[in-house]
Amino acid sequence: MKFQIFFFNLILSLPLFAEQQDTIFIQRKLADIPYPFYHAIYIDTTRSVRDILTNFEFDNYDSATYFDELQRLKPLKKKMSFATKDFPKNWIALHKWQGKYYLYYPSDFGNHIKFKITDSTTLDFSMEGPEPSRLNQVVLLSSTKLVIYRNNHWEGKKVQINIIDKARGIAVFTFGQTKYSKEGYQLLMVDANKAYLFPTIVNYCKTDKQIEFDFDKINFKSLNR
Repeated sequence: MKFQIFFFNLILSLPLFAEQQDTIFIQRKLADIPYPFYHAIYIDTTRSVRDILTNFEFDNYDSATYFDELQRLKPLKKKMSFATKDFPKNWIALHKWQGKYYLYYPSDFGNHIKFKITDSTTLDFSMEGPEPSRLNQVVLLSSTKLVIYRNNHWEGKKVQINIIDKARGIAVFTFGQTKYSKEGYQLLMVDANKAYLFPTIVNYCKTDKQIEFDFDKINFKSLNR
């Protein structure tokens, strides 16, 4: 009886993330060992989840981390020019599964990657929180390609943004060597203002962190052509 009540409460909480008529379930698991829990992975098209993913506001922890790191980067100077004013500034991670693009609401929200450009800094949002970098130089190669040179304490000195689909705001980000990646790495990102064009895969479990969803591997060489 207790398990049935627990399951009923979990189901009631699910519409906070998705309206049932807009939901396609990929996976569902209901268990009572070692204790009752419900885990679901589903495709959501509602605004409620998307608004969380595109929110760049800081919580108290983020603010403390950000301002502490920012002090180490001063003095700051404005580097974004009039020529780059129309280039998108807020980006979130985009993923591919079964040939289609999706946003992703992870089980552990620290795995939600965001990137922000201000007039004097960039911010990399990850497990470490918002990590600021001081802009040293911004080079606009074209209306769809931007190179950022920056200073920070984790050695991520260069970021190239190549917009491969301007209508949908899709871009390939190429990051130089960092303390997290000795060879650099690439990510698929989307302009946060155009995130509404994509559905979201949600990895939902109210009680436990779950293994993150396994998306398709992306061939960045073919995308950068």
